[in-house]
Amino acid sequence: MFRLDHPSFEELLEKIDHHFERDSRGARSIPVKIQLAVALRFVAGGSYLDIAFAFNFNHTTFMTSVWKILESSNVELDNINFPVDDYAKLQDLEAGSSRISKGKLPGTVAAGDGVVFSMQRPTKFSLDGDVASFYTRKGFYGYAMQAFVDSRARFLNISMKMASSTHDATAYVLSHLSKAIHNGRLHPDFHIVLDEASQNKKQKISPLRVKELDIWRDSFNNYHLSLLRQSVEKAFGILLQRFGVFWRSIRVAFERIPLLIWVCCRLHNYCIDKFGAGRQAVAVARGDARPGDDATALLTDETAHSRGRRVDLEVSEHTSLKLMKHL
Repeated sequence: MFRLDHPSFEELLEKIDHHFERDSRGARSIPVKIQLAVALRFVAGGSYLDIAFAFNFNHTTFMTSVWKILESSNVELDNINFPVDDYAKLQDLEAGSSRISKGKLPGTVAAGDGVVFSMQRPTKFSLDGDVASFYTRKGFYGYAMQAFVDSRARFLNISMKMASSTHDATAYVLSHLSKAIHNGRLHPDFHIVLDEASQNKKQKISPLRVKELDIWRDSFNNYHLSLLRQSVEKAFGILLQRFGVFWRSIRVAFERIPLLIWVCCRLHNYCIDKFGAGRQAVAVARGDARPGDDATALLTDETAHSRGRRVDLEVSEHTSLKLMKHL
């Protein structure tokens, strides 16, 4: 329901508690614990009408509490940092990537890609009339993000500088990480991997296109590069499954969208640190199970209605083989 277990909820509550002022009696009009629960339920996908009713909130104060919680969480969860100047941490990132690629592409420290979050049509006033730039080629208005993640699907760096109609290669060039690499801050022993929208350049590796490909030599490298890039796709998948606010078009003020995305990415990292990024964590993220369950419900016809319940299953090798055949 809140995408956190009780100990993690209490830990986060302790981090942000000092951001909320008390009145002269040392009390608060609305307990911070309630405000945190409301905000987490909102980003998890709950309707503000249902949440306000369930927690006995006035509709006019609901979003005020949500934004206060998100602002304080954005400050306290300082967990999105690319260690561009820390050689030891870069070595740790490389070690994680090497486990995925079996050491075939040494030096990889991050995988990058872009994602677009669907949003309601912004007003001309909020964009100085340039609404069309936020209309994507896929037929919806969106807010774009460039992200770079490690082998554990944790966000290391995110950038939201460009409109959603911008090409991924351009969005990358304008990101902070691109500028850091261009200025020589990343040690020459390391590089990042991107998709084929970007060109192969110094410390930036992307798949070779078909016309450039030596089928006997380069397809093997493309295969392992694809393995490494799965981390960023996995991160996007877990992020979107965990935070239901992205399941439909975002309906908040345009200038508030970056804060919402930042905090969801920080909460994503917080959850990865607590629960990991394996199959169990993905099931917890999408609501099929809770932390501590032995296994997860598979979204087949028989288990599609088990969302939100505790699941205690043991998935045998035979069951896994049947699932693979079904897929």
